[in-house]
Amino acid sequence: MVDRSQRSNDERTPLLRETSNNHVDENGRDVTPEEDFVRLNDQVKSLRRRRWISLVASVFLIIAFVVILILSGVLSRARRKPDMSSSLCLTPACIHAASEVLYNLSPDYQKVDPCTSFDHLVCDGFNNRHDIPQDLSSYSTGTIMSENGQTILRHILESPYPTSSEHSSFSPRNLMSRAASTDEENFLMIQEAYDSCMNETTLQKLGVQPLVSLIDQLAASFPVAEGSDEPLEEADYAALSNTILLLERIGVPSFVYLGAGADDKNPDVVIIQASPAGLTLPSPEYYQDNDTVTMYQAMLEEVFASLLPANTSKVSAELARSVVDLEKKIAEITPPPEDQSDVTKYYNIVKVDDVGKIGPAIGLDSVVKGLVPENYTADSMLLAFPEFLGNVSDIVSKTSKSTVQSYLIFQLVNAYSSYVEAPEIQPIVRFSNALSGKDPNTKAERWKTCVGYVDGTLGWILSRFYIEAAFSDEAKKYGDQIIMDIKQQFIAKLNGLSWMDDSVKKLAVNKVNNIDQKIGFPTTSPNITNPEALQAYYSGLTISDSYFNNTLASNTREVNRTWSALGKPVDRGEWGMQADIVNAYYNPVGNEIVFPAGIMQFPVFELELPSYVSYGAFASVAGHELSHAFDNSGRHYDEHGNFTDWWTNNTVQEFDKRANCFVDQYSNFTVKGNDGEPLHVNGRLTLGENIADAGGVSAAFAAWKNRTESTPDQSLPGLDFFSHEQLFFIFYGNWWCGKMRAQQAIQRIYTDPHSPAFARILGTTANSRAFRESFKCPVKEPTCELW
Repeated sequence: MVDRSQRSNDERTPLLRETSNNHVDENGRDVTPEEDFVRLNDQVKSLRRRRWISLVASVFLIIAFVVILILSGVLSRARRKPDMSSSLCLTPACIHAASEVLYNLSPDYQKVDPCTSFDHLVCDGFNNRHDIPQDLSSYSTGTIMSENGQTILRHILESPYPTSSEHSSFSPRNLMSRAASTDEENFLMIQEAYDSCMNETTLQKLGVQPLVSLIDQLAASFPVAEGSDEPLEEADYAALSNTILLLERIGVPSFVYLGAGADDKNPDVVIIQASPAGLTLPSPEYYQDNDTVTMYQAMLEEVFASLLPANTSKVSAELARSVVDLEKKIAEITPPPEDQSDVTKYYNIVKVDDVGKIGPAIGLDSVVKGLVPENYTADSMLLAFPEFLGNVSDIVSKTSKSTVQSYLIFQLVNAYSSYVEAPEIQPIVRFSNALSGKDPNTKAERWKTCVGYVDGTLGWILSRFYIEAAFSDEAKKYGDQIIMDIKQQFIAKLNGLSWMDDSVKKLAVNKVNNIDQKIGFPTTSPNITNPEALQAYYSGLTISDSYFNNTLASNTREVNRTWSALGKPVDRGEWGMQADIVNAYYNPVGNEIVFPAGIMQFPVFELELPSYVSYGAFASVAGHELSHAFDNSGRHYDEHGNFTDWWTNNTVQEFDKRANCFVDQYSNFTVKGNDGEPLHVNGRLTLGENIADAGGVSAAFAAWKNRTESTPDQSLPGLDFFSHEQLFFIFYGNWWCGKMRAQQAIQRIYTDPHSPAFARILGTTANSRAFRESFKCPVKEPTCELW
């Protein structure tokens, strides 16, 4: 899942203003008293005038001299590192921040040992005062930030066009008339999409009918005779391939994920990409849990009984069992998640024509040729794990047609069930809720669902108005400065490494300098500050009062947009997240770090607070993303985003030795499994994130210390028990405060490349020399260390 330059300016500016106020006219002497004197005493002799003038001049010179002495002393003190314990920030922003942190801390924070229980010290108060809402499976600092963002988006969508806003150069009031008209048209478009989602009365009247129409199309594309249990034969392969294509065109994957993206070994070129898919449950492990499988099969039976074509509904129970068996077989051949994220294992280029030979039953070559643009020749593609495609093809070829049809129908129903209001899809809702530990019948507030829908459908238009409400140029400047500070410190750390060969260091430094930092929102592809650019980006998408049709049209357009990139250079101006998202990412093939405005909000980022707040939280996030450029995955990409071997063998060996320490360390963290036994974190799956957490905090702390040499921080009220160094880590830990339902925690262990939040606090602080020194821990050496 942040403007210190501006914050620094704010801290320096009051001093300069006070100095300026002590002598208002710096360009000459103050002549106003003299003029008053002349007006009142115009009969006084010229000698007395000259004496008065001399007196005023003398006084002015004395004052000026005193001011110079004062300035000299102040500036001298600023150059030294002062004790700021008596400098207390009592602005509303500081009082609010201190209050929030005190609420989150353990009530016994003065007694908790930070060296062994830092997660409890920083988060026990948060856990005591927050319950997980019924409609959520977890609740955290990030959740609160997301909810605040959702509320802003809701107000945007439920308010009139902000005609009078003049927040920035692209605010409605500052746009030229033509651009303003287009801007308002865009605004009305997102409002219409929102209204179509909010109209539950119409949705309930329509019921499941829109979904049934799609099911009928699928059944016609891959027909099965009534009561038939005949196996899939070679003559059926073409129909199956056409049906997979039908689903792909509306954004529904089946046995394989398909798409187009940058070539890892030639990142300026867009290529076709395919990777393993086919499972409905979160991971292969779920198919080994009898209780989960029983629930899943029961849900399928209910859905099949109400939604399958009439000629097959009578055998819904048998079809549900056979679909579960099919997915169990696919689960057995699915590569583990740590392999699927390993470029050295998934990168495999094949001829498109050969793909049909590898998996003849699936006919992926025909699917691909049906998706690419007319003027594009599909010659080669990236096929991750070719053996998976061959195995899944073999499994499908030995499966009955009715089972395959039912499986495909459920993939369609599962993908589009959220866009209808009908009792027929309630079994899916109940099962999904139960799987993540929620009450089966819980339901999110409708406005939240619809805000998320608009964000996913017309997200860049919505982002444009979010930026208007919640972001500033000053915030962007501050974020840029923090990231530049992080880069500087990371380079220093690279140059100081004893285990990295000098030739690799030089290339690594080049890579850091070449990282593209994207802050706040995109200004290309699309430029969200330009109403015409936004309108052009969504051209061809018609929004009506039909929620289901809007979704179908949006998904179809997005699929076409993705595949239309083939044959064109990679668009490096694109972003993978909308501006309101509370998250960040590193893209290795683009060698870019991206920070949406959504994560640059309190308590992660704030201009008006001491810098240990934003450096402890946001700078650690920034350092985390930058560290991904050198983790177990990112290290395979050079400064231009090419997947290539640019490290020496000795450096690789030394890296692996230190990386294995992280694997062992995090594998010792556990959550409680379904059987009550400890379920261990997958240290291999989470390795990249754990390395990035450690590297991020290390670089952020160094950057903050360097910043405070010239711009010391004030203290926050009520937190005098902690030093500023300790508060840096408290604000880091505060970002990870949260709680999670047991079922969701288990699911994350199997699927999430991030460690549980408590492990991210404990593991990262154990790996921080600065943390252990700041809290005077008995052991100062980090448990594991790379950067």
